[in-house]
Parts: sequence; structure tokens; C-alpha cells
Amino acid sequence: MLKKIFQKFQKKQGCVVVAGHDLQLIERDFVILDKNAHCPLHLYQVIHDSAVQNMQVHSVNDGVTAIHVNLVNADHLKCLLRYISKHGHTIELCVFQPSFSSSPNIEALSLEEIEHSWQTTGLSAVSIAQAVIKPMLKQQRGTLIFLGAPSNHSTHYDVLSQSMFASIRALSQSLAREFQPKGIHVSYCMIEKWEGQNQHFTSSLKQVCQHIYQQPDSAWSQELSLS
Repeated sequence: MLKKIFQKFQKKQGCVVVAGHDLQLIERDFVILDKNAHCPLHLYQVIHDSAVQNMQVHSVNDGVTAIHVNLVNADHLKCLLRYISKHGHTIELCVFQPSFSSSPNIEALSLEEIEHSWQTTGLSAVSIAQAVIKPMLKQQRGTLIFLGAPSNHSTHYDVLSQSMFASIRALSQSLAREFQPKGIHVSYCMIEKWEGQNQHFTSSLKQVCQHIYQQPDSAWSQELSLS
């Protein structure tokens, strides 16, 4: 009983949630420093897996917790938030990474494949935003970053991917208008080409996210570009 009371009133520590696809190589460079305490924020690496029936904690290493969830499943996201809170953390920063894979021949995709692509990229962006903004509003602070392509003229992505990136960008702009006056910083980071295997790229991405997270309220950026 005393332990539960102590946990209830114990000050929670900040954390970073990186949610999306192909995240396994991000953790080695994705160390974000708390802008107030100047110590590393705990990283929750939330990997989308449409096949899992329940949220699965795959590994807990020093400073990094890897979790598999279905990002379009509201119950999975509720479990994720409970898990984060139970382990004494509050979400200071959330980064959503859509799938940057592109089909060489979109006309060959079936309707089921197109629907799956939309659910795991466009719809999951909406789901994760709804999940993390609610606790951010309670603490009246937080940063949400959407990664995406720079424009629908990018030569690296097909028409389907371009339309999904455009929808994520529109979502980011809408959320920024609604929630930035309430203390939530929402930003869209445009990436010319995803290079998750490139350590220099992932290090640069971390620096951009750190920069956005540390920006003072008077200088919040709604869009940045990483090329």
C-alpha cells in the first residue's frame, strides 16, 4: 500500500516516444536530452505490427524500451499509455515515422494492399496523435513531430505515398492551429529521402528533432526540412 502511494506522488520523468516503421536502427543515435534537466530522456521505440493481438514489450535496455503494437488499434494505444505511466514516465516528445517504402508499380497493387498501406501510414498518424495529445494537454506541454516527404513533387515516392504524406502534413497543420495555443508544439519535418541504414542520416534526424523539441514557445517551427 505504501509503495502504491509513493508511486502515485513520485514525480514522473520525461520520455520520448518514436512510433512507426523500420525503427530498429534509430535507437543507437536517437538520444534526446531533456531541455530542462539536460539528461537523456527514456526512449520508447514503438514499432507498428498489424499482426500482434496485444501490445508486446520486446526488450527493455538501458534507456530504451522496444514495444510492438498495432498503431491503428485504440486498445493497444491505451495499453501503451498505461505502460508508460506505470513506469514513471510522461511523454515530452513524440515522433511519428510513416512508412517511407514506395511501390515501383502502384498499378499492380491490389485494393487490399492500398487499404493496408493507408491504415498503417495515414490512419496510424491520426491514431498516435489522438493518443499522445490527450496526456500532453493534461501537463500543458509536449512536442509532436511528424516525419514526411517535402512535397507531392518528390521523385522518390509514388503517387500513393505522396498523397499520404500530403494528408499527414495537412493533419500536422490542423493540429498545430488547434493545440499550439494550448501549449502543444506540433511540427512537420520534411525528409527528401529516408536513409534509415545511414548512421549520419539518423544522427542528423536526431539533431533536428532535438532542435524542434528545444525551441522556445516564441519561436516554434511548424515545418522544417532535412535534406
